[in-house]
Amino acid sequence: MKPHRLIVLGASNVAKSLEVLLNVAPRMMPKPLEVYAAIGRGRSYGVASKFLFRGLPGILESELWPVLKKGNNEAETSCVITDVGNDLLYDQSVDQIIDWVEQCIIRLRQTEGRIAITGIPLSCVRSLAPYKFKAFRTMMFPRSRLQLQTVQERAEALDVRLQQLANDDDITFIPQKPEWYGFDPIHWKQAKRPEVWHTILSTLGHATFDYSRVHSSFFHSMKHWRTRPASRTLFGFQQTQTQPSIHRGEHLTVALY
Repeated sequence: MKPHRLIVLGASNVAKSLEVLLNVAPRMMPKPLEVYAAIGRGRSYGVASKFLFRGLPGILESELWPVLKKGNNEAETSCVITDVGNDLLYDQSVDQIIDWVEQCIIRLRQTEGRIAITGIPLSCVRSLAPYKFKAFRTMMFPRSRLQLQTVQERAEALDVRLQQLANDDDITFIPQKPEWYGFDPIHWKQAKRPEVWHTILSTLGHATFDYSRVHSSFFHSMKHWRTRPASRTLFGFQQTQTQPSIHRGEHLTVALY
């Protein structure tokens, strides 16, 4: 049977909701399904990043791309680009972030798959209190000295540029819904993660279903915390892992990069 591929690029939102995605996608996409994900907490699209004691290369420098080149290009493919605003807190300019996204799009075009890109959660950014911004900046990006106003201005500009990019390149643009976020202005609400993935995949043309029965819990957020990607550093030591690293029977595999 002809396999289907789902390629996902992102950061913390995808890492936290990966188990939810693996419960949603097989109900919407034909099987066998191969998931390729260049993701990770604190992940950048263009530069190496660290979260606690773990380091990852930028998404553009990950081993995902040579693997896709060698893969089955006859497989029907869907591609998701999300968490683009993460790089704003690394003090990257809007032009630089857009350049990285464009490079990803060029590479994804070689798969001949449909592409969706999510926007910036502007409602959260606009209403973010200074004390809350400082707390999240300190916790997630301790070296950052960015001011809230700068991030707000860049977020507005980045969302406009992403919409323009999507329109020019025939890419599906998915606005972030305010109700997907709560006290945490960066990450999707735990209870909303099934809806988010259902929205993204259905917008790409995949079958719908009653996602209210999909569970999303703190346990799901942490389930793949220890699952190794193809390459990372931990406490300064290089680690590698053969992919795919997740197998769910004969019909679902997940390769992490």
